[in-house]
Amino acid sequence: MSGRLLGRMVAWQGACDGRSPLYGEWSVRRRQSQWRGAMAAVDTHFEVERLPGLFGAKVSGVSIAGGLSRETLRGLIDLTVRNHFIVLPGQTLSNDDYVAFARRWGDPVILIARSNRLESHPEMISQGNSASTPPFLRNVASNWHCDSSYEATVASFTMLYGIESPGEGGETLFADLGAAFDALPEADKARYEAMTVKHATSAATPLPDERIVTRETLPEEMRRNVVQLDPVRHPLVQCHPLTGRKAFYGLGGSCYAIEGLPEAEGAQLLLDLRRYVTQERFRTSCKLMPGEVMIWDNFSVIHRATPIEFSDEPGRRRLNYRISLKGVPAEY
Repeated sequence: MSGRLLGRMVAWQGACDGRSPLYGEWSVRRRQSQWRGAMAAVDTHFEVERLPGLFGAKVSGVSIAGGLSRETLRGLIDLTVRNHFIVLPGQTLSNDDYVAFARRWGDPVILIARSNRLESHPEMISQGNSASTPPFLRNVASNWHCDSSYEATVASFTMLYGIESPGEGGETLFADLGAAFDALPEADKARYEAMTVKHATSAATPLPDERIVTRETLPEEMRRNVVQLDPVRHPLVQCHPLTGRKAFYGLGGSCYAIEGLPEAEGAQLLLDLRRYVTQERFRTSCKLMPGEVMIWDNFSVIHRATPIEFSDEPGRRRLNYRISLKGVPAEY
């Protein structure tokens, strides 16, 4: 790592002063050491192709099954952080393979809703569009959100393993929260950096094209399968735990109030900010195909699914398995 980049990281850490919702306890030296190792790992067998759109990369020449070297894993983490999300094509994974790979990125999140966890592998969440899906559970992810932002320790990375993909539709949309913050006037940046946001499960005011499913709207038998969590607080602007870049955090379905502002005023500001950061100039999309693993950085983006038809007909089905991770990749 160059001295110039290292110096910028020290400056970023000092400016943010621990306002990362996950890594505030890390020392500057720890961060520098971790990032230096990733930057030094150059794996020449990667084939990296920039995806269409504003950000994202396809990384070919990597086989997850059977395990990866530490250097390869570091390279993938580095590419994910740099590009906000990556796609690894050509994967054939058992559930054990997938979970073992995911665990090297962090500690798996066990979803608060029990209904779509895999019994044999509770780290994995089944996401599909079966025609038998009850109407109140359809397109529940078609709102902007950040995984586990309603918890005290948030998700760092999320990955999807594609099994089936429809001929039309099924894209995931991403919004770049760092670019949105960078585009603001300095006075607005300073104002937002001082704000702390309250989060709770599905508590945000939805945009006109969003559907946010709350625990209260579920049938009684479904409510019993959803753990009710207490509200938490996260900074509106945080420093990326690996790069130090400042960005908005968690402007999705969980943010509902701002400390120190009247409730209605805070909710409206959060809604306005969500509308701002999801403008087309900050947004891209990607469609997960069978045999692909998509991994994104929850400190850089918010995301949403596009509404999809629910069907069991060939060519219209969508199925993937999601795993979200918390904490630091142990080998990074």
